[in-house]
Amino acid sequence: MSKLQNWSNTLVLLIATLGVGLVVSGCDSGGTSPDSNNLGDVSGAITGQVIDNASSTPIEGAKVVVAVGSLDADGESFSATTGAEGRFAITDLPATTADDGSNTGEDPSAKYGIRVETPDGSNYRDAYRGQVELAYGNNETGAVELGANITFPLQKNNGSLSGQLGVTGSDAPLRNTELRASQTINTGFTAEGDATSGFLTVTTTTTTDEQGSFTFENLVVGENVDLYARFDDGTEVRVDPAVSIPDEGSAESVKTSVSAPALTATLDPAPGTDFGTTEPEWTLTFNRPVAGVTTDDVAEALSIDESSISTKAVDGSGNVELDVSATTTESGAIESVSWSVAESLSDGIEFRVGYGNLFDDIVGAQYGVGLSEVNDTRVRRLPALLDYSIGANTNAPATPAIGEDGNVQVSNVPETIDYDVSSVSPNLTINVDNSGAPVKEYQVFARTVEDTEDRGQAPQFELKTTISAENVEFGETGGSVTFSGNPLRTNVEGTYGPIEWKIRAVSINNVEGDFSETQEIADNDSLDLSGAQYADVDGDGDDELEVTFSEPVSDISAGDAGTDYFIIEDGSTDPTALGEVAEVNNNISPATATVVVELGDDGSNTANDELTVREAGSDNFVTDLAGNPIKVESDANTTSL
Repeated sequence: MSKLQNWSNTLVLLIATLGVGLVVSGCDSGGTSPDSNNLGDVSGAITGQVIDNASSTPIEGAKVVVAVGSLDADGESFSATTGAEGRFAITDLPATTADDGSNTGEDPSAKYGIRVETPDGSNYRDAYRGQVELAYGNNETGAVELGANITFPLQKNNGSLSGQLGVTGSDAPLRNTELRASQTINTGFTAEGDATSGFLTVTTTTTTDEQGSFTFENLVVGENVDLYARFDDGTEVRVDPAVSIPDEGSAESVKTSVSAPALTATLDPAPGTDFGTTEPEWTLTFNRPVAGVTTDDVAEALSIDESSISTKAVDGSGNVELDVSATTTESGAIESVSWSVAESLSDGIEFRVGYGNLFDDIVGAQYGVGLSEVNDTRVRRLPALLDYSIGANTNAPATPAIGEDGNVQVSNVPETIDYDVSSVSPNLTINVDNSGAPVKEYQVFARTVEDTEDRGQAPQFELKTTISAENVEFGETGGSVTFSGNPLRTNVEGTYGPIEWKIRAVSINNVEGDFSETQEIADNDSLDLSGAQYADVDGDGDDELEVTFSEPVSDISAGDAGTDYFIIEDGSTDPTALGEVAEVNNNISPATATVVVELGDDGSNTANDELTVREAGSDNFVTDLAGNPIKVESDANTTSL
């Protein structure tokens, strides 16, 4: 077999596998390989033809170079030049067993690097490179000859493509932007008539000028070109549609538009930030230079709304005045804008920054597209005023006290909560305590903890809700937190998780206080008996006692004595006898439990039987996963069979 890898010198890689028949004189297919120590008896020949890919006409004057092992090694090389029929022959090639041409002592195969150099002054792509690997056989005398016949179809690269590109959604040209032209070519290499096509990808680059115009030269004729625009941020956009390069001459001019990367900005600090100083400063940074506005425009658009009094930064009639500056490129395009208050503001205030139509007026200096996002939020979705607050007091806020002195009150929690509850939503009413520092908000954290003997690391507390302290100086604020999705269940059979939660205050300058004591919401409802019956549960022809509960159970296991947990009475002296507990089946969804108990006799004496589940206080009794015993009010633990 023969394997050929081929690529061009223009950052192009081709891997093509070619079937090559072995030329052996008098070959005996049943013979053995020659002794690898006798490689001097092994010789090889590579012959073939170089032709024009489009017309199949032979190419005279092409040089074929073969190197022992690899073109990149220092092995011996051989060459031949094609004649009028485009044919070449390189003979008496030595056998080799390693890439560098040396003999490793293993069974030899012939490996050669191969290169085709096109004639001087031709329009064909040059420097076809590859590697040929020839397997060998032997005849009865041990003489071996390796052979391969390869056809190289060359392609012309005198095609060209030009055009002019604009920017989608803008009147600006796609100026000073790198373009990449990519052509995927079917090389069509053949060897001994058993051909597997290979594919070659040719890439050429250029840059558009100030008008968005471009030209590509030396493209392969007869093949399509895919165009891509590559931007400074590393992204690429395909230019549609693909263009075909004709056999002769230039392709039709390309005139279309391309979507440039979005123009975005980052405002630092982000809206919602608490400043730790009474002299706040902001910086608006763009991902590329912008035009359409000046620092005067920015100053005119900005305003600060304090205590419902809106004061323009430039009119000088209010208490708030802003200083605005910008960093620019050499051409004057703005890269970032900064502003700060000319006079200190008050501590402990909440205020808003207005920006008018500022974000609508900004456009990219290079591509002309408008500003689309600020801090990952669409410009059209930004609020008209951006919220901020000032708290120069860096003390931690007071720690909330749950249920003490009316600090945090919890209401609307049901008196009894069952394992199967779908959600719990307690209401919280908080008296704001500003004794440590002005409070901005209260954060409620919670987790569900699996109640198992070997639960490993407990789940981490997660932030569930934030309750705003709107009246910071005095007054109360309220809200609710919802624990949903069957919060007392876990995904593991036979486990249960009470809800643990705690609360902390956050000051107006974003200092977090200590957590309150951890509170718990747990299953405190008694276990319910759903029913019981005699049934052939295991299919052995004999009845068993099957008892059903309203939720998974604990403190009972297979092998326990049934009389430890259940009593059967029928008013006679010979009630149905109970054997061992056979099965305890807990179901998560729907939440149920089934306990199967073997019967100590044939179960014939079942008339008027009545089952009682032993209550708490007995030596043994069944509980739910939270430890609640069976409900006994109104004989709820008794049922007829």
